[in-house]
Amino acid sequence: MDALVVGGGVAGLTAAWELTRAGLRPLLVEARGYTGGLIAGGEIGGVEMDLGAESVVLRGGAVTTMLDALGLESTAHRGRPRLFLPPLAGSGPEAATGAHDVDCALDGPGEPPSGGWGLHPFPRDAILGIPADPLADDARAILGEAGARCAARDRGLDGSVGTSPADPRDLASLVRARMGRAVLDRLVRPIVAGIHASDPAVLDSDVVVPGLRDDVARLGSLQAAIRARLEERRARPAGRRSGEVCVVGGMHRLTAALRAAIESAGGTVLTRWGAQRMRLEGGAGRAGSWRVALAPTGPGATPSDEPSAVGTAHQVRTGRVVLACSARAALRLLAGAPGIDPGALDITVPSGAPIARLTIVARAPGLAGAPVGSGLLVAPASSADPCPVAAKALSHLDAKWSWIAEGLRERHGEGAAALRLSYGRPGEPRPEPALAGALADITALTSVRIKLDDVLDHRLIRWDGTLPPARPDYRRRTARLEEAVASIPGLGLTGAWVAGTGIAAVVAHARERAAGMVGRTGARGTAPGGTEEDS
Repeated sequence: MDALVVGGGVAGLTAAWELTRAGLRPLLVEARGYTGGLIAGGEIGGVEMDLGAESVVLRGGAVTTMLDALGLESTAHRGRPRLFLPPLAGSGPEAATGAHDVDCALDGPGEPPSGGWGLHPFPRDAILGIPADPLADDARAILGEAGARCAARDRGLDGSVGTSPADPRDLASLVRARMGRAVLDRLVRPIVAGIHASDPAVLDSDVVVPGLRDDVARLGSLQAAIRARLEERRARPAGRRSGEVCVVGGMHRLTAALRAAIESAGGTVLTRWGAQRMRLEGGAGRAGSWRVALAPTGPGATPSDEPSAVGTAHQVRTGRVVLACSARAALRLLAGAPGIDPGALDITVPSGAPIARLTIVARAPGLAGAPVGSGLLVAPASSADPCPVAAKALSHLDAKWSWIAEGLRERHGEGAAALRLSYGRPGEPRPEPALAGALADITALTSVRIKLDDVLDHRLIRWDGTLPPARPDYRRRTARLEEAVASIPGLGLTGAWVAGTGIAAVVAHARERAAGMVGRTGARGTAPGGTEEDS
């Protein structure tokens, strides 16, 4: 056959689609019973909704050109999101300290304690909470006077502070060195935790925001680097979309359209089939034919476990193989590839936080005014500031996306709302959210009470360990493996575990790898390794 793609998540679907654009008719196999991976849809309350990722942060042209080619329209969400934060610390120095070798013990009494946790709009001019101007009113309201003034001192630091080769590469270290603890704890940490399901202290800054360290060194400050990126977005011509968007109708329409396009171009998509082993006939370093054993698969012991082979294996032969499957499956298959140093396969993939998402459709006319905008992220609690809710995020889906609002009106009339609460943080036990507890969280976060009798439908979805943190050492190991794979003819490796988290990064990486196997270069978009998944 022309090509084999192993894995039917967004990376595998993207790679197979890119191969069809070169005139090939690939076979895609997915060991689970559905395609799309973390981009999945389903009905709740009679309305089709995203069960996994509900948006993508656009970078470069890889996603936008794909959407255009598939005839899909994208749109930004409605409403401004909020942060649910603890009260400011009682002293200015304590709230502000942490900027690199800079005395942030400012004159004055600092911020008085507030009454408790409260809502704050996201700063308008920021990326992942890093403000372009810490002294702007919306940033100052979150940081306090002392924290804002400390962060503003970033402008006077040398561009090498936090960006030299000897400095740690994690995002938290960069932010703290440049802007101090207040920006890290009250802006970056809650936003990154909500989007990446990881603490910024374990995330490689150049994976989360590609090129950020170089921009700081070149432009002289973190503020300038953020401002330049925001200005570049705004300067783009009309039609060149940027920022956080969703496919109209839901992100699940993207993966459905990719599968339909693959099949209409003569490709084949098979679920409940997995690759068991492979070998190259012809030897390392020479063009040859891959022989791959495929077998029918059944569910693992739990939904999070890898599917297992349940039937007789069948041999297929092809000149091109793209591995777009999980890390465990890919490393097992690569053990049969020639020319790869076993040391390059010695990769321990960090485990992502267990995530549970409870979506509730209920009669809640009190939410008609969207009291939390499009939704909110909850800051991690501390011993000094215990959090009054268990949820880490709340999305007001019908306020955020017009098609959900229209679907609810058609199905249930006026006054129905759809809310999604997310649970599960790194290092915490597997969350077990219950409906009654979720309704209590909604009341605490929105001041609107929903009774059990008001609930029309609800559904709990789990994504255990699906967003591994992009630690700097891990990124170095995967880069070494990618170099080894690139030297083997007819073999490609992609997927979130090597591309970096976030749909834009995965799509760009998968298109690059697939295009490179057939000599195409038109898929070039975002450099591999960039963020945001879903908030």
